[in-house]
Amino acid sequence: MIGLAPRHSRPSLRARLTRQIIFAIAALLASFSVLTLAAIAAHLYHDAQRDTQTILGGLAAQHTDAVSDVIHAYNRASDPHIWLMRGVRIIAKSPNAAAIPRQAQYTGLLWNPATYQLSARVAHTTFVIDWPLSSDVGLLQGLSTVVLIVTLAGVSAGAVMAGWTTRRTLEPVKSMTLGVQRMLTSGRILRIPLPTGRDEFYDLAELLNRLLSDLDERQRREEALLADATHHLRTPLTVIRGNLDLVRRADLLETSQWRESIAAMDRTTEEMSCLVDDLLAMEHATNLPHTLLTPTSLQEMALEVMEDVHAVTHDRDNLTVEMRGHSLADARVMAYPEFARRAFWAVMENALKYCDQEAGRVWVTLVSDAERSFSGVAVSNNGPGIDPEDLPKVFGRFYRGAAGRSIEGGTGLGLPLAQSLMRAQEGTVGLESDASHTRVTLWFRNAE
Repeated sequence: MIGLAPRHSRPSLRARLTRQIIFAIAALLASFSVLTLAAIAAHLYHDAQRDTQTILGGLAAQHTDAVSDVIHAYNRASDPHIWLMRGVRIIAKSPNAAAIPRQAQYTGLLWNPATYQLSARVAHTTFVIDWPLSSDVGLLQGLSTVVLIVTLAGVSAGAVMAGWTTRRTLEPVKSMTLGVQRMLTSGRILRIPLPTGRDEFYDLAELLNRLLSDLDERQRREEALLADATHHLRTPLTVIRGNLDLVRRADLLETSQWRESIAAMDRTTEEMSCLVDDLLAMEHATNLPHTLLTPTSLQEMALEVMEDVHAVTHDRDNLTVEMRGHSLADARVMAYPEFARRAFWAVMENALKYCDQEAGRVWVTLVSDAERSFSGVAVSNNGPGIDPEDLPKVFGRFYRGAAGRSIEGGTGLGLPLAQSLMRAQEGTVGLESDASHTRVTLWFRNAE
């Protein structure tokens, strides 16, 4: 039994999609967190810079004696540390400041973020101000912890949502896979269930169903072709085998009997060859792409077939074959020339075979249907016609009506072959018949 190959070498599509979605969510949240923390850090830095400039401006505007009173208000560790210097001598400092200013430690929040230090000279006095950043650093650390927790929670929630989303999204794929598995298990062509939403998966399932329908139809045709060929080749093969048995005993046969056996085998072989050719042509016609259709002169095609007809009927003195409708000499139709001639010849063979045996007449007419934008070739004869009860059945394979059964030879594939060939060319076959007249018309679509 044929089954799907086990999937051990690589993860499933759902797992890969889920992993990619999780990575995308994690990268997005991480990027957002870093950018947020960087923006907050920059904002805190600029606040410290602006506040330090404000203090410097306020101190520089004060009288030197008043500055000492002002800076004594900064006595907490979190307050700015201020020094007033003349040269290298400290003339005043805030109570929270060290004995001497520390060397500048800050070059950015990412490098030793202890303080922001501003040193400026106003007149003969140098102001050194250290703004502590420990509280800002603590705030950033707290925010970093919160952001990390939120990011991890977001990634976890995203993983759950990604698993649910991919499962729902890929449900049609799973359904199609199970449908194919059922077909492989049962050995039959079955329809794939269509997804509920009209999305790309719906279109894919619909196309697959159309493909499966075509395959099923082709399989049925091939089975019917095989069954028909098997059934209708059984009798000719039996005839050939029987005559071969006679030929093996040629020493016991008269010359006339031996020749009759050879002639029977030759005739039967020819019938078998024609039967196989017709069946293969019908099967080929069902697979002809419409892109092969080309503009074709209807009259030229008809004249070519008529030349062949005159060549094979030149010895039938009681038969008249003529062509009419030269007013449509410029008509061009969409056709596949090989199939068009084959369909025309199949209809002509029937007309020649079933026309009146005493004074047969067959005439070919070029006709037009302007309303449908079709042109065609009508083949008529003066034969006995087709019984009304046989008319719906004559396009079936191997069906021969009362008139056909009364004439030796033929396989019952003439009209079915013509119909298959015309359908392949986007054309149709028309049939009219009464007691003394039969008319078959091959209709082709006019070329633009």
